[in-house]
Amino acid sequence: MFKKYLRNISMFFLCIFATFVYFKNDDVKKEAKATNIQTVIFKDQDETLIPVSVDIGVKDEIENNYRGIIETMKSTDYKEIGLYPLFNKKLELNALIIEPDQLTFDFTNHFPIKNDQQALDICEALSYLFCKDGITKINMKINGKTVSNFKNTTIPLSCMTDKLGINNFETSSFDLYQTSSVLVYNEKKIAGKTYYIPTSTRIQSANQSIDQKVSLLLDHFDNSTKIETTKQSQLNDGILSIYLSSRILENDENINPVLYQRLEKSFLSIPNVSNVKIFIDNELIEEDKNVNSTIDNIIQI
Repeated sequence: MFKKYLRNISMFFLCIFATFVYFKNDDVKKEAKATNIQTVIFKDQDETLIPVSVDIGVKDEIENNYRGIIETMKSTDYKEIGLYPLFNKKLELNALIIEPDQLTFDFTNHFPIKNDQQALDICEALSYLFCKDGITKINMKINGKTVSNFKNTTIPLSCMTDKLGINNFETSSFDLYQTSSVLVYNEKKIAGKTYYIPTSTRIQSANQSIDQKVSLLLDHFDNSTKIETTKQSQLNDGILSIYLSSRILENDENINPVLYQRLEKSFLSIPNVSNVKIFIDNELIEEDKNVNSTIDNIIQI
């Protein structure tokens, strides 16, 4: 009887131990899988801005996440895959003021900017990364003093808004202030890897119909077969419906999933568009319902 009692007690503690080990291992697995994927921006050898999504470490409060993004953009760890830091390693963020609709960055004076294009690159990077979740404007201070432009440049830092875009061709004040940006996601190969590269083209938001905006975007879209619409595009309650010719289908009568994702990410950049429906020969294509407009090229090192 006593031996049976000991055996039951032993089995009880063995079960307790096994349960502890199981949940402990499960917690370790969950911790190992926990990532903090954030979009940062580097440059390639052609000075093109390349948004990439990387794991910047343990997820933290929003200010520390923002600081982590800035720190990552100083890193030289990605040079071997053709991506170069946008910020000087000496650059430090003194302070960050977060308001409901705008951010104010207070940096040290370590911006080695020599011309307007380099100034525009900084403006584009900051606005692309941080003008989201209700933030519509970025303000710049250097060592506590508000600045309107970088030294020896004419690009107004007030252009850092949600309308600026990225990899712009235009640098005039009119283009940066009076127009909106739509992003065309074309491809570029860098050090043997293919990346989506968003490039801004400008639209006159007030004067152009949604169909004209779609046509403008498609005119700048790189594809072996010209992408054509079969009837007018429609925008209702944030849902953009686009009707494309079947000429873009592959031999198996399916759309290339990479092409589909490039198209959807591009159309999502049109102002007031929150969802995209692509029809081919009036049939809705549902290749990928989970395109995330906030995720860019995911890389690992």
